[in-house]
Amino acid sequence: MRRAKYPMREKKKAESRARLIRAAQHLFSTQGYENTTLEEVADRAGLHVQTLYRHFANKQDLAMAGPSENVDRFRQAIRAADRDVDTFAFWRNWLLGALDAAGDPALSALRRQGEMLRSQAMLASNWLLHMQYQDLLTESLAEDFQMDAKGIGYPRLVAGMLTAGHIHVLRRYIDRETDVRAEARRVVDMVEADYRNLVIKSYPARSAAQ
Repeated sequence: MRRAKYPMREKKKAESRARLIRAAQHLFSTQGYENTTLEEVADRAGLHVQTLYRHFANKQDLAMAGPSENVDRFRQAIRAADRDVDTFAFWRNWLLGALDAAGDPALSALRRQGEMLRSQAMLASNWLLHMQYQDLLTESLAEDFQMDAKGIGYPRLVAGMLTAGHIHVLRRYIDRETDVRAEARRVVDMVEADYRNLVIKSYPARSAAQ
């Protein structure tokens, strides 16, 4: 593995980036996306706004940084060699865990940010994130089904249902308050009920339970 030439400098940059993301998420959730300035984000993070611009070109990039890092964590987790559940269970656990970790304040903030999330620029960015999740689920389902991940086959179609279903759940929550956790679980359960028979790969936890 290639080591950073200046490890302390890289560590400081990573810490500054993380502080800016945390500050932005807090301010976006408490006072709204449109009402938050980059100067306020930098101030809350204890950094100069020029430092912020070295990490993020604009407010949209900053707003998408957190979700992008979530995709990176998801990629590492779903590809982990020691994963012990199939894709349906993994996706269900991931969604419910993320919703629980976010908590009610963050979910309420999601509703307040509905206008921001519907903007054309954010829709484009969210679509790219959506496709990354879908690609990773397709890859994982292809292993479960022992099928080719390329082209339009069951892995891609099932992954599309899982991700599109969850987006619909979030949109419903934004438009009118619903039980987002129950609906997220229900979507996965419905898709799994129809396509569970395609799963061929065995996982340690399921094998041990049988």
